[in-house]
Amino acid sequence: MRRVALLALPLLGACAGTEASAPRFTSQVLLETGTKLGGCAIGDLDPAHAGNEIAVVASDGSVLVLYRVDGRWEHERAADFEGEMIQCAVGDADPAHAGLELVAVGMKSGGEDSGGQGAAHVVRKGERGWQSELVTHDAALIHGVAVGDVVPERAGDEVVTVGYGGRARVFGRGADGWQELGSAPLESDAKTAVVWGGGVAIACTDGTIRMLEHENGAWTTSVIDRAQGGQSRISSGGGRLIVARDDGALALVEDGTHTDVHVESDKLRGAVLADLDPAAEGLEAATAGYGAAVTVLHPEGSSWRARTVYTDTDRFHHLAAGDLGAPDGAASLVAVGYSGRVILIEIAER
Repeated sequence: MRRVALLALPLLGACAGTEASAPRFTSQVLLETGTKLGGCAIGDLDPAHAGNEIAVVASDGSVLVLYRVDGRWEHERAADFEGEMIQCAVGDADPAHAGLELVAVGMKSGGEDSGGQGAAHVVRKGERGWQSELVTHDAALIHGVAVGDVVPERAGDEVVTVGYGGRARVFGRGADGWQELGSAPLESDAKTAVVWGGGVAIACTDGTIRMLEHENGAWTTSVIDRAQGGQSRISSGGGRLIVARDDGALALVEDGTHTDVHVESDKLRGAVLADLDPAAEGLEAATAGYGAAVTVLHPEGSSWRARTVYTDTDRFHHLAAGDLGAPDGAASLVAVGYSGRVILIEIAER
């Protein structure tokens, strides 16, 4: 896979005109849990509250849902599992249930490094409150999950799990419960996945991005990108993939090549491409990682200008973007990690 030129421009300083015109971002700690938070997702999980909610999963197996009421943020404990939960995703995983569901993945029991089986659970809000249901166990830790329509002939979305078990697996909810619709081998451990381009793009620790596709009744995987550092977080926007790596690079992947747009000295654990500043043309990128900072990148011609918008007390583990009512319809950022804080970052009123 061709390695293209580095385009990152670290923001060590800026002229007065550039700094004056830069948008201002606000940050707010919505919750302090006191335990490591592995992943977060944004979506409409609870019809009792207007707009989208924030879901976070924790090392103690808990799943928390945060929602806004009269301008303040509150939270509920939606589930408690025996194993550490690492990542989560929102989608229409169960077509028989009105609304969207959360799929949380991690360990069947114990912590991430304890060995043993992995597990995936669906969490939904019903008439009797929050309920959960096991989707599957796996031979090892399930580290990533994607929810989306990867089998168009079926109603609703499918759940795709990836991790340390050696295969990408696809599940669907039917009248008889959860069924495995198929799987394909992965030649590396996998960290995260995103529905994209008619299939699922999977970030793997051997430096590859593998594409899971369903053709002629069979599931296959192929390499669509290869880098020197392990791929850790992946998402999409504007027809492109964005991926964060263990070597500290944040890269855009498009047309069979990747472009490193930002590099840090520590591992990155966040990859976002979204409209964080509607007043500016195009999409902005964002990342977070073991350097404990959240960074927003603004496109400027053929380069990207990086700005630190928040610094935490410990390493970040995930970053998500979505609609949480920010000014001008801008996407908001939610960051979580080892400090146990749920942090909301969004553009300020101009």
